[in-house]
Amino acid sequence: MRRIRIVGAGECGLPLAHRLLAGGAEVTVVTDRDSEAVLSGSITSTQVKFPPALDLESAAGLDCWRSAAPQIAGIRFTMVVDRAVAMQWSGRFTRPARSVDQRTVFGRWLRAFADAGGKLSIATPTVAEIDRGTADYDLTVVTRADRELAACFPADSAWGLPPRPQRQLAALYLDGVVPDPDELGTYVTLPGTGEVISYPGLTGRPGTERRCEMVLIEARPGGPMDVFGGVGDPGERLRLARGLLDRLLPPALADRYREAELTDAGATLVGAVTPVMRRPVGTLPSGAVVLGGGDVVCRMDPGGAQGANSAVHCGFRYGEAILRHAHGPFDRDWMIAAAEPWLTDTAYPAARWTATVLDPPGPMQELMLAAAEDSRLADGFADTFARPANMTELAVGI
Repeated sequence: MRRIRIVGAGECGLPLAHRLLAGGAEVTVVTDRDSEAVLSGSITSTQVKFPPALDLESAAGLDCWRSAAPQIAGIRFTMVVDRAVAMQWSGRFTRPARSVDQRTVFGRWLRAFADAGGKLSIATPTVAEIDRGTADYDLTVVTRADRELAACFPADSAWGLPPRPQRQLAALYLDGVVPDPDELGTYVTLPGTGEVISYPGLTGRPGTERRCEMVLIEARPGGPMDVFGGVGDPGERLRLARGLLDRLLPPALADRYREAELTDAGATLVGAVTPVMRRPVGTLPSGAVVLGGGDVVCRMDPGGAQGANSAVHCGFRYGEAILRHAHGPFDRDWMIAAAEPWLTDTAYPAARWTATVLDPPGPMQELMLAAAEDSRLADGFADTFARPANMTELAVGI
């Protein structure tokens, strides 16, 4: 029986752990919080999962919210200038997307993993401790890492990524928001200022989940939306967010959020994401190699709604590669080969797509303008959220 250690219990680590456990491996997940701590904590991100990722979860018995989570049928794109709509169109997904609070998801998946016989190690190990433990396992996969552990994975020099965050972020999970009448997610761009992204989701402890609205405010650093720095109080974050929406959005759109309240005391998150692309093989101080996945290797701004999907695909791709490798060593060459399909098919297109959405080049701007007059093009653009690799073909065809 292969012994696998997974560092991190998120969108990559937990699907990987479940897949390996179901395949007969002995799996240990190292994480800093147990199920109860996750459920009682603060939100960790925003997330929209599209059908390719949902299908993987469903096949593994992990899609526990298929009938409960509200469907996101597509995207309503709006460009706003001086509180007026400058351009608007709607595109529908081929199949609906969904969003479930990661606290709800991880809390349930952690408990199910332990109930199925998986081993949980609740700890925050140092690099030295991780290094010393490698001999106890056939393979260590790192899906979450602090700065010291992440530094064991060299940067991928082929990517010219910005050295600092492109947006300052504020996420809020809200009750009392008027639903979109067409079950669409909302993507509002305010040129030179930032974006407001909003969609229905599901939040709450397993068994008591309820609908909410998940709002992500993406502010260009130093701009008029960049107001959350240093603000730690959830109530003050909500007040600032409602003020921004009321001041910057058209009245008809701002009215949707006028009665909004936080779903719970942990329903806000502020911060920023510096995009990162690393090589998938890390070297520990002893010379031992570990396989990196998810955000450790490819970290993106959440505005493109790609991070959770990419991580899910990584977890399942790695799981299949490990289970196929029944007897051989998990050496550096194997790790590079195991990571390549995920990187090429999913992570790299998602990273390019995210960068394109945040700073649209000329062809993307032309596509957005054309979508306002062509519903088929609008639908095709919407579906690139689920399949980012299709963007190049779509842009060439306009």
